[in-house]
Amino acid sequence: MSSAKVIVILFFYTCTVRECVQHDFEPVKTALLQTWAEKLYFELWNCGEYITNRKSLQSKYNKEAKLEGRNGQVLAANISSVIKSMMDKKHQALKRILDIVEEVAVSAHDKAAPGNEYKVRNAKPKTATVNTSLPLDYLTVNSHFYNTPVNVSYSSVHVPTYVYDRASDVIKAIKWSEHLDETFKKNYEKDPRLSWQYFGSTTGFMRQYPAMEWPNKPVDLYDCRMRPWYVEAAASPKDILILVDNSGSMMGQSKIIARHVINTLLDTLSVNDFVNVLVFSNVTNEVVPCFEGLLVQATLANIRELKLGVEHIAEPNNISDFSEALTRAFETLEKYRERNMGAMCNQAIMLVTDGVPENFYELFKSHNWKNGTMGMPVRVFTYLIGREVPEIRDMKWMACANHGYFVHLSTVEEVREQVVHYLPVMARPLVLHQSHHPVIWTPLYADVIDPKMTDYEWEIKECLQQRTDTISYKKTKDQFFYPINEAKRKHSRMKQELNQNLNINRQKKYNLITSLAMPAFDKKTEMTKVAHLLGVVGTDVPESDLREAMSPHLLGVNNYAFIVTNNGFIVTHPDLRPVFEDILKPNYNSIDLTEVELVDSDNNPREFDQSILTLRDYIINQTTGDQEITVKYHYDDMRRATTADRHYYYSVVEGTPFTLVVALQEKHFGYRVKIPDRFQSLNTTRASLLDYFKDDEWRIHPDWLYCRYDYDEDNRTSFKSREEELRHFLNRISQKNNSWNKWPPPRFYSESYNSNGTKKSEEKFDCKCNCDKDLMLNLIYDANLTKGIFTEAKNDTEKKKNPAAVLMSLLPRTEFEKRFGVTLAFVATHSGLTRWMDYDNYEDKTKIPSDSDDSEKNKKHFIDENVYSIEEVWYRRAVEYNMVNDESYVYSVPFENENIKSSLVTASQAVFVTSKENKKKAAAAVVGYQFRHSALQELFTNITRQCYSETGCTPEIHTCLATDRDCYILDNNGYIIASENIIETGQFFGNVKGSIMNMLVEEKIYKKIIIYDYQGVCFKPDKEDDANSSSFLYTPIHHVKQLIGWLIGRLLWLAAHSNFQWMVSQAQAIFEDIPDYQEDEENNYSSDTSSNLKYEGEKALKYVMIHRTRPKTCDRVVNLFTLASKIPEKVERKSCARPYELRKIMNTNLILLVVNECKDKLTKTVKFDTLPQEVPYNESLSCHKAANSLPRCRPKTACIRTHPDEHEIYDKMCGKGTTIAPTLLVFFFSLFNFI
Repeated sequence: MSSAKVIVILFFYTCTVRECVQHDFEPVKTALLQTWAEKLYFELWNCGEYITNRKSLQSKYNKEAKLEGRNGQVLAANISSVIKSMMDKKHQALKRILDIVEEVAVSAHDKAAPGNEYKVRNAKPKTATVNTSLPLDYLTVNSHFYNTPVNVSYSSVHVPTYVYDRASDVIKAIKWSEHLDETFKKNYEKDPRLSWQYFGSTTGFMRQYPAMEWPNKPVDLYDCRMRPWYVEAAASPKDILILVDNSGSMMGQSKIIARHVINTLLDTLSVNDFVNVLVFSNVTNEVVPCFEGLLVQATLANIRELKLGVEHIAEPNNISDFSEALTRAFETLEKYRERNMGAMCNQAIMLVTDGVPENFYELFKSHNWKNGTMGMPVRVFTYLIGREVPEIRDMKWMACANHGYFVHLSTVEEVREQVVHYLPVMARPLVLHQSHHPVIWTPLYADVIDPKMTDYEWEIKECLQQRTDTISYKKTKDQFFYPINEAKRKHSRMKQELNQNLNINRQKKYNLITSLAMPAFDKKTEMTKVAHLLGVVGTDVPESDLREAMSPHLLGVNNYAFIVTNNGFIVTHPDLRPVFEDILKPNYNSIDLTEVELVDSDNNPREFDQSILTLRDYIINQTTGDQEITVKYHYDDMRRATTADRHYYYSVVEGTPFTLVVALQEKHFGYRVKIPDRFQSLNTTRASLLDYFKDDEWRIHPDWLYCRYDYDEDNRTSFKSREEELRHFLNRISQKNNSWNKWPPPRFYSESYNSNGTKKSEEKFDCKCNCDKDLMLNLIYDANLTKGIFTEAKNDTEKKKNPAAVLMSLLPRTEFEKRFGVTLAFVATHSGLTRWMDYDNYEDKTKIPSDSDDSEKNKKHFIDENVYSIEEVWYRRAVEYNMVNDESYVYSVPFENENIKSSLVTASQAVFVTSKENKKKAAAAVVGYQFRHSALQELFTNITRQCYSETGCTPEIHTCLATDRDCYILDNNGYIIASENIIETGQFFGNVKGSIMNMLVEEKIYKKIIIYDYQGVCFKPDKEDDANSSSFLYTPIHHVKQLIGWLIGRLLWLAAHSNFQWMVSQAQAIFEDIPDYQEDEENNYSSDTSSNLKYEGEKALKYVMIHRTRPKTCDRVVNLFTLASKIPEKVERKSCARPYELRKIMNTNLILLVVNECKDKLTKTVKFDTLPQEVPYNESLSCHKAANSLPRCRPKTACIRTHPDEHEIYDKMCGKGTTIAPTLLVFFFSLFNFI
């Protein structure tokens, strides 16, 4: 009986459609195309409406919910106040640590260093001196410290690898710094949101709370004195010019040590410093030619460029002209000083050489002592290189006479420890003033990761790739060189290199932070007349805490907030993408505001529009205001783009170098949902709270604060998941005797201190936790409305209006799944709640065929990758497209899916609350479903190959069965949703039929949007000569070394080649468990072709070896496309010049496109894709940016660079040398290094 009803309804619908079409007196072909589009709309629309139950949910929201407007200026002021409160708490904690450091250092000043009986809680117990460490007991995983095992009862000590942990000055400071533990613990008790607390000593060790075991993989390069928080706090900002001697005597070991000195000096700089490196012999040149006459900001990208220049310094030659080099350095520094450029504070020259011919008294007198020796503007630090015992008097005098420091270096091992001595010297004026302890805030940086690890980790990945290719060659032999296998490897490599668009909130490998730090001074300075910097105290502010404090749920979808520093750099932003392939990008922490907010203009790359430059000036100068700009932005892995009008509101975070900016799309997203009054107090709904969350098919936003305990104390306050945690708090709230209104807000929402620094009286709360009540109430309201949304009975009234709804309800579940291939329905709300229901997972969980490949069996569930609600691509697209058509579903398929058979289509539509008074609306939720692409493919094929009784229609001629006609369904960004050739699914249409795509753009069906990616990473061949490197000057010894290297290489090759079979057999034994490649491709090639693809010996090795690369910062450009907001429902071919016809599929983001293949062949074959390409400049990106640098503001901390008592120190403390008695062993060792 049910089947009969279904047939009757289908017949009724078919007849109705045919009658409508017959009344249309357009040509048969046009009418047929219209029929196809209507049938596709009917099937997709009704399936979506039935599965998602959208109208029911929308009516629920519109029944009670109201709207409230978003005031950008108020939001910006409130968020900046919240962040200021957070920073104030950290600042007060630092002051308490600082006071204890300076107090206990004074009391321990005259005490002797402890003996071997004294034991330390070493953070690296495995590498510590034997029998000197206390065990790190009872380390437990703590969610507050990135799920690191810690012990909050005490601190631990980290000592750099090259610092002896039992040296007297080191162990003495470690001993007295134990007194910090009590202060650390009290700080943590006062502020549960406080992150790591630490004290970094000038001796090299760092005491960190809470205690943890330090990770030693892959290698421990950490030295607190090289970290941004230490460098910036230890001394005021500085301009540094490094002069490196390249005369003929700087050969062998001297050259190696000199390079290490330069690299270490560069590692001690931060973004508020400016630097350049000059190499001199008989002439003086910059190691990076395009930096000529400049001091460049010490960003990671510029430091990297300078290090590459140092790496390619020419072979030593000639006699050095010290006068020219020093004169040029002084003139450059004077230019920056007089024009108020650069750091605008300290200045220094670092001279690296193996000896000087004189002390250059007259030169210093004319350039540095114009106003006497008391007010000299430039300090001079000298680094004497070499094992032999030279005359050190002149070198030391140059440093002492110019308020610098002298170091004699004879081995590579001592470089890092000795070079950092310049920092306490630069800090001496600060220490002598005593009263001023500046607090600094660092830019964004990765917690303990050394910037140099980028190259190392990429090299490891390439080594693994080389291993994979080598094993593949061993297993497949000649098949390795088949074009199809080569194409696969190339495609895999390309995907790896393009994997660099992960937003900051999605990457989980690195703990990105900003730090507050303050210098600690020796209070004995007045008595000893030695300005001793004890070290630096600091604490971290995780970037995730800043995002949490911005209350993204209040801003809503497609609105956001971000933070900018005095340098114009981003601290946090939704489009900040700091990693590629799980590796930190070379310039990840110096991304400028202008590089993430892209103005909608036709300007060339880095020709920034005046509107964004004006906004940037207001922000870095820390003003308050607002500005509207039309921008363009990308999403979905940089495959889609659109434009919008954004209103920027900016507000200063007082007492910091940060400015908070709120960006709103007020035209479309200027309102938010306001829940009904009955949910505000929970009085009427308290008992049923847990009922809203009975099942397990729901998740909440993992990064938003709902409710959280202050501490991970035990099993009662730590949870396996955010959902378990939420249920726990809902259970507490639902109890009748619970005082929900007395629960505390998030800790950083309330000020703990008055403006004069006095502590406010603490409020008493019933829960040692913090909750965002507004977010919790919205979540409970959404949960109430969405509970059972997919299983509730469909409205009978809707059935009568829609015959399709009757048809849907009559179909059994198995018939329904078979017809539409639906696998899952979902809903996500503005409060961060995501619910779903599986359609193919009830009884047999859709048994996977035994012949399915691993990708199908290991395929992740929808919810594993879609828990971020309003930040998900399908959510954003649905809400955005609602502005075009408020009844549209938005469809998408995976890009270039390699496994089409298991591919799913995702469809989503926004649910809005509309005001009855002013017709304004706000996004409340997005509903959607997923279904198998094979079902859509079958539907598309069946519809477009039928005539539907049109007069004069022959399927083989007038439908998509015709050999001269290609049919497609394209989405609003030009990607193929369905095609007769299923392999084309997910591809960009321009990569299939570029000439037709160009026509669609020319006729304004699609609009082209040019996106510049200023955070790109490109991959330069490792052996490629750097365009900015100094030219290589060959000497006779260089040719001898080349000859020896060639002879050794030939001998090794002969040995390997002669025993090749033996090596293969050994490799076979090692890798015998590795499965062979599929050999199905072998039969695709003729015997002649196969013989041409055989390579052996050295030739095979050449093809198997991958091309090693080095990641570098670059700009990339990509042309993206979006469907015009208004296109005609019917676009037909008017002449042979337009070989296509299309129809908009109603209430979707799709178009049905029919291409006349014969006509298309008359046009020139063109193919293009939406993959980013490097922007070519005439020079490197760093050079281009240096020549077109943007303005900045120096930090507002006072510049303290001189003190009248400083000269007394330099009479007795301005450096030290190393004396090594020459021995026969040293002679032979030096000879070996020379060779």
